Amino acid sequence: MSKNKDFFGVKAAGPQPAENHFSLALVYSLVLVVLFAYLAVLQWPQEGIPSILHQFNSELDGGAYWISADDLGSLTRTLAWVAFAWKFAVYLTLAVLMYRLARAFYNKADFTDRVLKTLRATQITLLIGMMVYSILLEAVGRGVERASGLTEFQSVPTFWSDQGLLTLLFLTSLFFIEGALRRGLTLQQDADATI
Repeated sequence: MSKNKDFFGVKAAGPQPAENHFSLALVYSLVLVVLFAYLAVLQWPQEGIPSILHQFNSELDGGAYWISADDLGSLTRTLAWVAFAWKFAVYLTLAVLMYRLARAFYNKADFTDRVLKTLRATQITLLIGMMVYSILLEAVGRGVERASGLTEFQSVPTFWSDQGLLTLLFLTSLFFIEGALRRGLTLQQDADATI
């Protein structure tokens, strides 16, 4: 029992060496960063502004990941670029947080506290990040509708669509992990109290 408590950092009094290095976390994180960079290059607009609205209304001038910026206001153009940058900033932040989470599981010093803080930061980043991204997409869509005069848009993927559902499912899994860790910590403290 004492070895388990020491390994998980429950009774760690100070910094301890990381006995189990999870190098795969670093490898996967680096692969994710490369994939995000490739995705950014792939989705970089050939001209105009970054947007997927052409997929929802073929009457717009554009391609798979861009639309023409003709007749668009400067605010709509700016919001489109902010949304594009925001999306990748959220992706990179989540990759870093998940790397920290994976590393914390394999470092016994102050394990529980570090994991719970990282989980909380991941949940807040994902929730706020995706809500802001959805608001930006909605604002760009409204600006494009006004400028183009087109109102026949299909549903754009925002927080209230499948994209939002996937975000909520990921959040639910993070809350489940956090709940399991908190329950394990409570059981450990109860066991310590009875001994």
